[in-house]
Amino acid sequence: MFSSRLQSFVRDVVGRAVTVLRLQAVSPNVLTVVGLGITLGAAVLIALDILLPAGIVLLVAGSFDLLDGAVARVTGKVHRYGAFLDSTADRYGEGATYLGLLYLFLVREHHQLQPFLIAAALAGSFLVSYVRARAQSLGFTCDSGWFARPERVVLTAVGLVTGQLTIVLWILAILTNVTAGQRVLTVWRQYRAQLRQGASAGDGTEARAAALDRSDEEAPSSPWPPSRGAAKPKLPEPHGL
Repeated sequence: MFSSRLQSFVRDVVGRAVTVLRLQAVSPNVLTVVGLGITLGAAVLIALDILLPAGIVLLVAGSFDLLDGAVARVTGKVHRYGAFLDSTADRYGEGATYLGLLYLFLVREHHQLQPFLIAAALAGSFLVSYVRARAQSLGFTCDSGWFARPERVVLTAVGLVTGQLTIVLWILAILTNVTAGQRVLTVWRQYRAQLRQGASAGDGTEARAAALDRSDEEAPSSPWPPSRGAAKPKLPEPHGL
């Protein structure tokens, strides 16, 4: 939902902040872990029904999510493990936030509707991330969709600050799953485009794979027991009898 121009502007601002604050000596992984710790603190505040401070703390934690990537780019410390750690910390932080909301509405306030919305939003949020990771592992580009993680963090913080959590949960429950569907559709379109390009170039990879699958299914298995005309298997001679 945030435009690419806005995202580029935010990255530029954060990159300059890294230089001004002299954060080049700080490891991006340390910033990732610190951001996760702050997010866990926000989750505790949510569970205790301290919502306004929780929203502010959640936004501060989100700024660390921007800083670790900016430090990695400025210092040239962009490594695969750092990306892996960042994604894992994001999932833990998001899960903890939803667990805090679940505790608030289910245990403290005994609501019935909101826990289902939280479960739907949690499933949709994790699916958005999973679909992207799985698509990229298969060589597809999958950055589309309305509600990526920055949008979810900002909207959750807005709901905490304003106290309109039920409305926010409705939006998250619907739009996170819509976003996952958008990404599935994006990957399907890329796959179809690859098939058309392969067909125009005479590449029969998919057709050959399908033919092999069919031949494996249609290949007759060796009959057992053998027919009357078939040679009987020769048994080994007994020893020591």
